[in-house]
Amino acid sequence: MSNTAPQQAASITPLTHAGTQTITRPATLDDFDAVNALHDRCSLATRFARYQAARRSLRLSEFEHLTRSERSLTWVTYPMDDPHQLVATTNLVRTTEASTAELGIMIEDPWQSRGLGTALVQYARTQARAFRCSSMVVMTGSDNVRMLKIMRTLGAPRPDVHSSTVDLTIPVE
Repeated sequence: MSNTAPQQAASITPLTHAGTQTITRPATLDDFDAVNALHDRCSLATRFARYQAARRSLRLSEFEHLTRSERSLTWVTYPMDDPHQLVATTNLVRTTEASTAELGIMIEDPWQSRGLGTALVQYARTQARAFRCSSMVVMTGSDNVRMLKIMRTLGAPRPDVHSSTVDLTIPVE
């Protein structure tokens, strides 16, 4: 069985509020500056929720890793009417266990709590199937209410919290 990435196509992701439409497409190295501009616009709390650290940006080598399709799938999301304004980035990165991918997602603050996170996690889950993964894992802060809610909605058990971070796993198939 091949572990190569699926053919990625752009998808239209409807938001739950005001009928706003976004486009999600595979990221390329050409998106590097726009992804870092997204990091600049995100609050410290949002960046900390994504990385469990106060990251301000990605290094080019990190972004190259995230866009290398044999190990990672990365998407960027933007409003349908403004393709130059990224509002989210989503990643699936293979772990040391070949059938598991780690999910990462960061959404610009004004776009949070509008259903985009749930839609992007569901999209990533669909893509994980084609990526030959049977599960997705998320490491997040134990106080990241939004991600905990999304993961519970998709079938992750309620985690036992013993530290500031928790690992949540959901089945892909």
